Amino acid sequence: MKAIKEHFEEFKNPCYFSRVDNNHILGLHIGLDDKGRKCIELRTKKFSVRRITGTNVIEVGQFKNNNYYSIRFTLINDEMSGLFYKFCEDLVEETRTLKLEEEGYQAVVERYLQWKRMFVSSKKDLLTEIQIMGLIGEILFLKGNLAERIGLSNALKSWSGQELTHKDFSYKDSWFECKAISRSTLTVKISSLEQLDSNVDGELVVYSLEKMSEVYNGISLNSLILDTAKLFETAEEKEDFLSKVALQGYEYNTYYDSFVYEISSFHRYLVNDDFPKLTRKQINKAISSASYVLSMLEIAPFEIKEK
Repeated sequence: MKAIKEHFEEFKNPCYFSRVDNNHILGLHIGLDDKGRKCIELRTKKFSVRRITGTNVIEVGQFKNNNYYSIRFTLINDEMSGLFYKFCEDLVEETRTLKLEEEGYQAVVERYLQWKRMFVSSKKDLLTEIQIMGLIGEILFLKGNLAERIGLSNALKSWSGQELTHKDFSYKDSWFECKAISRSTLTVKISSLEQLDSNVDGELVVYSLEKMSEVYNGISLNSLILDTAKLFETAEEKEDFLSKVALQGYEYNTYYDSFVYEISSFHRYLVNDDFPKLTRKQINKAISSASYVLSMLEIAPFEIKEK
């Protein structure tokens, strides 16, 4: 069998595919899509479709043709061609020993899932899960509790994003620091001395999120951002919202669809002079920065109960 790379180098025109190996039990085809992007595609009989997500390197599509069903993996970052060739070769060779064509879809999907992490590991600009949860928490607060109190437009204006401020939200004489933690976590991390340090009272807002399966109809970052953007009445507000999201390091990527959450609980705490916190005045001047962890049980007396 000719090397995968050599096959691709022969393709000159978009929308052209050829079967990799006529002796292979599976109808694996490689070629270029209508945009000239490299693809590998399994063409087979009807299969039970699984929800498969792509990454910042690979796009996954599933199609129904008059004569066959297919699942296609498309390279969307051509700089990763070398790795893509190896992925294609692996798909071909690891499925060569299958006995039945009907086993092909599941085998190809499982092989892709093993490769999936490799296709995102080379990208350093993807948000970590902690960052994903943090951004979800801030957007939930913006469009939910805060918008109910001061209006969606004012909530957006009050959101700092990653601008050079120490509080997530500040409006008139109030400020709000928003955190998102895992359901099983009984602590919340304060990342700097300035986050809860203020001359006026503020609020510490904490969302407890439970991680669910990818197929659960819960909260995912991509959908949350798109749905929230639709809430703004003007193009300027929508652009402002998306700009602040971008400042957090976010760009739309199907990778984020694999992180799905359910809100387990929501708590607000009054941060006043009596609230346990570290402030700049309390520590030695030689300490330039510090972070600390609060016990959720110990700050319970400061919780603001909803009326």
